[in-house]
Parts: sequence; C-alpha cells; structure tokens
Amino acid sequence: MEREAALADFETARKEWEAAFAKVPDGALTYLKPGDDYSLGGLQVHVNWVLVHYRRVLDGILAAGFAETAPADPPADVRRALEGAKHGLMPAERRSSLAEMAQLHATVRSIICELAEEDWSRKASVIYGEGQDPYPTSPEDVIGWLRDHYREHVQQSADLIEEWAAAHGS
Repeated sequence: MEREAALADFETARKEWEAAFAKVPDGALTYLKPGDDYSLGGLQVHVNWVLVHYRRVLDGILAAGFAETAPADPPADVRRALEGAKHGLMPAERRSSLAEMAQLHATVRSIICELAEEDWSRKASVIYGEGQDPYPTSPEDVIGWLRDHYREHVQQSADLIEEWAAAHGS
C-alpha cells in the first residue's frame, strides 16, 4: 500500500477505536470476562502498549540501519502492561490514557513521515522474542499491523460491553 494511503487508513483505524472505546461505560472499565487477559478498560492500556512496542521496533530498525535488531522492551514495562490490561482503567484515567494514545500514535506517524520513500517497504530482520528467528519487517508492515490492531479491538470491545451489560442487568 502507498505510504500516504496507509497513513490515512492508520488515522481512520485510530478514530474507529476511539469511537468504540467511547462507548465503554465508566462502570465497565474494569470488567474482566472470566478467562480473558484484557478487561474492557485494559484494552486501551493494551493498545497503548502495542504502540510503544512497535515504536521501539521502528526505532530499532532505524538505529540499526535496517540491519538485524530486536525491540528493547524492558521486562518491568511488559509486566506493567500485562497487569494494566487485566486491571483496566478507573474513569478518571480514561482521558489521560486516550491522550497518551494520541501522543504515541503521533510519534509513530512522525517516524514514518520522516522516512525516505525507499525505506517505506524496506525490510529489516527483527527478532521479536528470545530464541526466535528474525522476522522480516518493514515500516509498512508495522503501520499495517498497528492499523489492524486498532480494528481488532473495536469488535472485541463491543462484544465485551454486551457481556458486561448482560452480567449487570443493564
């Protein structure tokens, strides 16, 4: 996909997620369906974490000059993100979490906009986990994954809202 079109769709996907998250009632922000890893408010925490992670991927690719790299996610950050995704948000945290997402989204977008045109689809070998083989990754891939990630949680949040409402007789 052409970079400008991909960035426009990246913006659209973020807006779709924001609209979906706006429908989460304050009382449902900590709702965690039994067996799930993400509470309703935790979906927003998770969205922010994924933006941080893939910003680190992009930073690593660029710092390595498209040579082999690995995202540097500190274990404490990973642990906090997982805990936050389960716990969710308090109503007073909603606005700051959305503001954080807007800032993270803008940072990723800025990194992409500053790339040379020939680097948009250029692949780098990225090692995503200890002991894993490198995975060929381009900035175009990262934007596509982030775009799809926003959209993945749009329907998931709607389903969880319905389940929360049914469980609470709303």
